[in-house]
Amino acid sequence: MLRLLSVIILFFACSFLHAQELYVFTQPASNIPGKAIVAKLSGKSMVSYHNNQREFRISPEVQAGLTKNLMVAGGLSLSNMFFQNNMSFESARLYTKYRFYSNDAPHQHFRAAVYAQGSWSNNPLVYQELNLDGDNSGFQIGIVGTQLVNKFAVSGGVSYVRQLERINKIEFFRGFSNEAVQYNLSMGYLLFPFSYKSIKQTNLNLYCEFLGQKNTDIDVGFLDIAPSLQFIFNSKARVNMGGRFQLQGTAHRMADRSVFLSLEYYFLNAFK
Repeated sequence: MLRLLSVIILFFACSFLHAQELYVFTQPASNIPGKAIVAKLSGKSMVSYHNNQREFRISPEVQAGLTKNLMVAGGLSLSNMFFQNNMSFESARLYTKYRFYSNDAPHQHFRAAVYAQGSWSNNPLVYQELNLDGDNSGFQIGIVGTQLVNKFAVSGGVSYVRQLERINKIEFFRGFSNEAVQYNLSMGYLLFPFSYKSIKQTNLNLYCEFLGQKNTDIDVGFLDIAPSLQFIFNSKARVNMGGRFQLQGTAHRMADRSVFLSLEYYFLNAFK
């Protein structure tokens, strides 16, 4: 009986985990489990183009799986970016995603979802890159599809981003942009374990993501590559480590490379 119970628990853990599609820099079409809450703490660091100083952004976030098809998230950010000497509050954001299609089969599935995000930021207009994770106030709407086959998952998405800065903000850079199209191609591979025997096994996942943006009101854009590693412990805790590097681009940005670290913990069946 105990062995049967362990097998059942393992099956359900694997069915919602699909570790190789828990991308570090983007969201897949799959959601977090229904009735689950995820606590996340992220850190980003880069060397600023303007002052050649290392700058940091810290972002706490809470995610909730309202159902298996609908999730919501809310987060804040603090940083010493945008010419600030000390860490201070800079932005708040809300995010929601709805999975509208799912075709599941043994060891593979295809899923599609739509999502939206709104953000308020206290930062001035400085750069042509639009970023709702701290840089800009605005909104984003997009669609994403994810295909999982055995240990490999690939995900592609496209979205529209519009910045809505306050009128009284100072425009440091006159050639700033109001809107852009973002796109991504994300790939993930489960390196370890070779076969599941226990939910306590540590997962090691390798990711490579291509992240691009093309501004639609001025002729600038960029394309980045973002490799990363991910460790999952006891099917509940995640540690993500990655870097983002520009492959090509003409947009005026804060920096063309950065490093990223985040910690996440899942509280399963957290509410009814």
